[in-house]
Amino acid sequence: MRFKWLAVAASASLVITGLSASAAVASTTKSTAKAKAPVQVLVSASISSPYTAANAQMTVDAVQASVNVLNKTGGIDGHKIDVTIVDDAGDPTTAVTKLEAALQGSNPPTIYVNSGPANIAAATLPILNTAHVLSFNIGPTANSSDPSAFPLNFDLSPSTANYASAFCPYVKAHGGKTVGIIYGSDAYGDSLAQEMQTYCAADKVKVLGVQSFSDTALDATPQLLALQAKKPSYLLFEGYGPVVGYVLQDINKIGWKVPILGDTAVAASSTVVGSTAAQGGLLGTPYVKPLRFLVFKSTVYSKNPPANLETMIKAIDVTSHNKMPSSLIFGYEYDSLQLVAAAAKKANSVSPTALAAALQTLKPGSAKTGVFPSYFFNKTSHAPNIPPAAFDFAAPSLLVNGQYDAPGSAG
Repeated sequence: MRFKWLAVAASASLVITGLSASAAVASTTKSTAKAKAPVQVLVSASISSPYTAANAQMTVDAVQASVNVLNKTGGIDGHKIDVTIVDDAGDPTTAVTKLEAALQGSNPPTIYVNSGPANIAAATLPILNTAHVLSFNIGPTANSSDPSAFPLNFDLSPSTANYASAFCPYVKAHGGKTVGIIYGSDAYGDSLAQEMQTYCAADKVKVLGVQSFSDTALDATPQLLALQAKKPSYLLFEGYGPVVGYVLQDINKIGWKVPILGDTAVAASSTVVGSTAAQGGLLGTPYVKPLRFLVFKSTVYSKNPPANLETMIKAIDVTSHNKMPSSLIFGYEYDSLQLVAAAAKKANSVSPTALAAALQTLKPGSAKTGVFPSYFFNKTSHAPNIPPAAFDFAAPSLLVNGQYDAPGSAG
């Protein structure tokens, strides 16, 4: 199989062709059936944004890896897969502009996947809904997993409720009784902070204070001082990108010795917590010493990984030329097409509506997914509804094949 890349300067897009079979399939009679039309997939990724480029590239590599694996065995319900990649630069307006251009083009997408963050989803989901495009989202918003609002969208990232439920059991298990919460104020952060409060209360862990900061903030000292004064056992921290570094440095600056539990967005800020000081990050410095962050079991190294996870790692390793740019948490988009393949087999169709209906009733393990062994979508929730056992907390480390705590990953 070969890839042909065509750069389209006007739209800053890359089109992968050569992925669809054009030969007709001979029948057992003298007649010849035409090949099925390719499934068109549009990937929107913030490749040119310096702070999200690694994660966005991981999304692109994951999609390409999944395409390779599926096209070797006939694609999706006999349809080969064509993929268009557009660079949204992490800007919602750009993402909308490029989505609308694709919808008006000669090969409009049947499936749309994005590399996040939540503001991209918030901007594009209404358009995708109107255009009847099946979408996979890794930056959940308050209602992105609600099928009554977006019947053709499926959140690959667990819901904020899923994530929030993991924090205070860890706090209790490690002797903590109280927490403070600090978070970046955006669609995702606002939702997660609220869910943290709800779940911690249910776990009988007292929330002593909640503070927020702008995602573009350069200093969070006032908010941190307000929380420090309340003396919580743990600090729960949500943030993404450069601001993560500023908050961690501010905690150190005010001399606050508090254990910190970051969310998956903190973990995904690889240029900050996953890079050494020589690379411009904080790995190996005192700033990240008190930090543990929420990850998935699949993103922590195991000598004996599940077969589907091992297949995913090897496939992404090939597409990334043995240089996986980010955590396997962004392998979500590998899983998206594996889920579609299983749904298409069940529905015997690649219609977005039929695929969505099938995704709601997939049996656990029917899709060859790697990040999570199964996704538990249903008719009332298009979140993956992952059980707590799928999560873990890890210390910052270098990533090896997209995983933490692997041999050679010590920071």
